[in-house]
Amino acid sequence: MIVAVYAVKGGAGRTTIAVNLAAAIGHKHRAECVLLDLSLPYNHAALVANLVPNGCLALSERADQDQFEHTLLAAGLHHPTGMVVLPSALKLEQSELVTAPLVQRALDVLEDAFSYVIVDLGVAMSEMTLGVLERAHRILIVVTAELPTLKDTAELMQVFEDVLEIPSGRVSLLLNHPRPQTLVTRADAERVVKRPMMAEIVYDGARFDRAAVTGEVLVAAEPSSMSAKTIGKLAAGIIDEHKGHAAKRA
Repeated sequence: MIVAVYAVKGGAGRTTIAVNLAAAIGHKHRAECVLLDLSLPYNHAALVANLVPNGCLALSERADQDQFEHTLLAAGLHHPTGMVVLPSALKLEQSELVTAPLVQRALDVLEDAFSYVIVDLGVAMSEMTLGVLERAHRILIVVTAELPTLKDTAELMQVFEDVLEIPSGRVSLLLNHPRPQTLVTRADAERVVKRPMMAEIVYDGARFDRAAVTGEVLVAAEPSSMSAKTIGKLAAGIIDEHKGHAAKRA
């Protein structure tokens, strides 16, 4: 199952949420969840998870078909929570090697090797991003309580429906509050976007910031926190959805 995590602007907490979501799923199903970090040109999921990469998707670009799978999977970093993190590039210049066809190749391998593929997407609506969004079984849009972001998200939903023809049932909105005060409520956000929010991450103090600095993953370090519990519920929902798809195939 492919889950794409996207936001219309940077600073929405997308990468932090993607890392914690993958960790929560990995905790329940060890070594069955991989986080593919496509937040280019700077991808920091490994850094957030306190992992030191020595391989990446870009370095598998020239591998022939026989070696591609081995090279790609060998670049995965195993985290104590049970998730695997796969960086897309180690250096800025390597980001140019991460093309839409290469990502699709990688997804073919990762779908065979893992039950859950979480993809952290960058903001740019590139051919690579579009390819992942169209292929994803679940698209999680991270929204912040700011009117410009909500307006852009509403326009994005319209593009999904009218241009990309992505069924609305595959798209879920997550309202994140990275700051302590906001004048925009959940009801306000839903009114602007004209869609319900699947979940809401309330401001939880400096927990996310502290975890990022220390290299800890919040769902593992502070599982009883409000944010960790919300992400845990998201993970449980994705696990149940995957089981439902598997049952239908069977």
